[in-house]
Amino acid sequence: GKTPPEGSTRLILLMVVDQFGAEELGRIGPLFTGGFRTLLDRGVSFTQAHHAHALTETAPGHATIATGCFPRHHGIVSNWWITEGSIESRWAIDDDLYDESPRELERSTLGEWIKASYSEAKVFAAGGKDRAAILLGGREVDGAYWYDDEIGGYVTSDYYSEPEWLESFDDRRLLDVRFGEVWEPLPLKPESIEELQLEKPDFGPLHRQLPITFGPPRPAPDESFYHALRDSPWWDRYLAQFARFVVEAEDLGGDTYPDLLALGFSAPDYVGHDHGPHSREYVDTLLRLDQTIGELLEYLDERVGLENMIIGLTADHGVVPVPEVRRRQGLPGTRVSSETVSCLQNVGRQLAERHGVESWLEPGPRLAPNLMELTGRSRDELEQETAALLEQCPAVEAVWTSSDLAREVDEEDHFRWLYANSYYPQRSADFLIQFEKYFMASVSSVTTHGSPYAYDTRVPMIIMAPGLAPETLETPTRTVDLAPTLARLLGIPIPDEVDGRVLIEPAASSP
Repeated sequence: GKTPPEGSTRLILLMVVDQFGAEELGRIGPLFTGGFRTLLDRGVSFTQAHHAHALTETAPGHATIATGCFPRHHGIVSNWWITEGSIESRWAIDDDLYDESPRELERSTLGEWIKASYSEAKVFAAGGKDRAAILLGGREVDGAYWYDDEIGGYVTSDYYSEPEWLESFDDRRLLDVRFGEVWEPLPLKPESIEELQLEKPDFGPLHRQLPITFGPPRPAPDESFYHALRDSPWWDRYLAQFARFVVEAEDLGGDTYPDLLALGFSAPDYVGHDHGPHSREYVDTLLRLDQTIGELLEYLDERVGLENMIIGLTADHGVVPVPEVRRRQGLPGTRVSSETVSCLQNVGRQLAERHGVESWLEPGPRLAPNLMELTGRSRDELEQETAALLEQCPAVEAVWTSSDLAREVDEEDHFRWLYANSYYPQRSADFLIQFEKYFMASVSSVTTHGSPYAYDTRVPMIIMAPGLAPETLETPTRTVDLAPTLARLLGIPIPDEVDGRVLIEPAASSP
């Protein structure tokens, strides 16, 4: 393979925070003093970066960031989908042969572009969640690793080759120091608490609030303890410890070839779902992640040198502000009601009765396969009739049908465009339901995400690279722009098929 030019980047660090909206960065940002602070002070920050897809979830978010493509092209439309004729859902990374793999990902990733340019480059991805690591890495990479709560360590699947050093990391049992520890929040000044608009939700999983212990009342750590730790800042700290181990074991950034380390920090998503973005728990998780990333950057600065690195930071999605908290602030917000549920669940039966057929909808939801023959009507007509009835249900803003989304869509038609970018015929439902703004579709968690609204789509996006002057840009950008921009800064070719564009040209090197 060819050799990189003198003084080239030796390590690209791509970090994705799970459930970190731009709104949250704006609110908590002033308190950052660690890694986030370094990036905000020394990087190029895009304040209007959005995911340009409607189904804002973990799997599509990470796949979009890594490939620079919309879900309608990379195929990871959601965390899971129901294939036609089946009632059970498949996770986006399920693989019958290898258990878990990136085989459903239809586009190449930044890591694969680097390896295509420099076969000696090493590309590794790691994350708290399996789908974060697998989709950030991609297919033709050196390894992807994720947390397994059965062992309290990092694992991989048979799709990748397992390195000898993996077991030696797990054998260190680094998480066991947390056994018996109580999660106490970092101290905050009273005025900070006020500015953060902290609220205690008085509902949710047993109203557990800080200080919090993890796992059952047993004197030795076991699987339930490792499972519970996912809902804490220690989970991401453990990922950073693992990241250091990978850097040393594989000597990342150790030669002139550009290596990539992609990290998915997953704890804010678990904490956010259980406590909401205005909770002390969520804020504390972010403040500790700021410290964790700060320590990781210090370590990499000593080992590789930040002047030899390109760093990209973003998030896979934001979050809906908790409706109960919004209402307390005198703002609109609703949680799913039995009315909405029963209304949506009865549409299929109503239509089947109206047309005298056995069944109308099957899981997906999709139209039952033989409806056109039985009713003598076109697919488009059947879809429109179904959508019209679904749209009458409380809290439903719009229903997008497969016919709506398969057509050429103009970006000016904002919501239709976002839903079209989340639509992939073989995997998507025939009906994608858009709920009203500030509607919370889950009863099992305090809050969630997955909507086309700015609180879910607008995320932080920061790039720090040698020769780039720090600045804050308010130009509208998209998360698909990150991978091509990092590739351009690295000086490697970008595939024609990407949906993103290059946001920054590399600083002109002196002749």
